[in-house]
Amino acid sequence: MPEFRKGQELELQVDRLSYGGRGVARADGYVVFVPYTAPQDRIRARLVRAKRSFAEAEVVELLEPSPDRVTPPCPYFGRCGGCTWQHLSYQAQLAAKEQIVRESLERLGGLRDVPLRRIVPAPKPFGYRNKMEFAFHPEAILGLHLPGHFDRVLEIDECLLPSPLASAILRQVKAFVRERNLTCYDPRTRQGLLRHLVYREGTRTQQVLLAVVTAPGPFPEGPELARRLVREHPEVRGVLWAQSGSLSDAVVVDRLEVLWGEPTIEEELAGLRFRLGLETFFQTNTEQAERMVHMVVDLARLEGTERVVDLYCGVGTFSLPLARRAQFVWGVEVVPSAVESARQNASRAGIHNVAFLQGEVHRVLPELVRHNGPPEVVLLDPPRSGTGGKVMRAVGRAGPRRVVYVSCNPTTLAADLRELVAFGYRIREVQPLDLFPQTYHVETLVCLERDPAAQRTEYSQR
Repeated sequence: MPEFRKGQELELQVDRLSYGGRGVARADGYVVFVPYTAPQDRIRARLVRAKRSFAEAEVVELLEPSPDRVTPPCPYFGRCGGCTWQHLSYQAQLAAKEQIVRESLERLGGLRDVPLRRIVPAPKPFGYRNKMEFAFHPEAILGLHLPGHFDRVLEIDECLLPSPLASAILRQVKAFVRERNLTCYDPRTRQGLLRHLVYREGTRTQQVLLAVVTAPGPFPEGPELARRLVREHPEVRGVLWAQSGSLSDAVVVDRLEVLWGEPTIEEELAGLRFRLGLETFFQTNTEQAERMVHMVVDLARLEGTERVVDLYCGVGTFSLPLARRAQFVWGVEVVPSAVESARQNASRAGIHNVAFLQGEVHRVLPELVRHNGPPEVVLLDPPRSGTGGKVMRAVGRAGPRRVVYVSCNPTTLAADLRELVAFGYRIREVQPLDLFPQTYHVETLVCLERDPAAQRTEYSQR
């Protein structure tokens, strides 16, 4: 194999897309990752990083475009870090996500003959996000982070992923900052007041919650900003002021006050009503989340006699619909505020055959099994990092008849499934679903069933 070096230019043919959004090409067997490309693109690329087994490159010239290419509708595409695939037709995005799920399970999980179903497309490729976090910056006022830069922000006037109302509020807040000459936070110097603007919308209820996140200190302009936002946008039900001294560029709340209205809004999903606050985890695509809830209920195949454990239950998004079909449901969640919200959601819905427990799932699950016996069904909906072997082994030892795994990361899903297969579980169905059009992210639902001949667990033997 020839030696490759940084700065070298190569003519490449892009074969496929990888998890992470980049195109994958090969030069004499040497793997080269190139962002903002499409399968069948013929390009001239410059290596920006060269390692022994792979390189990263940038496009110098598009020699022959892929038939899957389209003109990105967003003027910020390629500079903003919010989208990675606006240059691809939606059908090409869906095909790439199916391929990513299959390759992850086969290559990383060592799973063969995966029963993969066709991906469920989103009805709205744009305007689907019900939550956005915009960042302030002294050089950009308000916008979104540049790809790979925690300390740089691209100023924008609109974003096509949420509803147009989010962009209107974004522009109004920017104008207020300029008018009042407010300072914006610089993550390098740690100076400045304004840090984030959080927009949260109930897609079904048309209720909007806003939060201005600042560095610690006074914000006397806050009430006036809240009054203006409410006057212009009657959909706004609450305006919050959050203070954060965190060094992270994520939204971390140390102190929270209500500038106007209510601290929460409501959203409807699968016939249930959920109360959402600033920090409440809730799927950011309401329409697809509802489809996902119905799919989870179908995969669980409940007949009314089953006991179900919902791990990483959040505010009860899956627990409550499952409780309508099950004998009893236990939801387990580490975040105390989410547990309290789940209990309130259950109470308002009049659902009483459910209990929500706070704690780390790998500790709570064994205790649940010891006191109540093994559940018939376990549902997992972990964060992007997956569950890890400790949790999956706890599930395997619990010995449920059926496991439904909801994943937002096919690479960690593959590793977790490998752990469970070792306990005698077989994959019955894999259903990808597109929750995040214009990005490489893909949701995957997996149903596993325990082989009746598999050895009984230590819990079920007690």
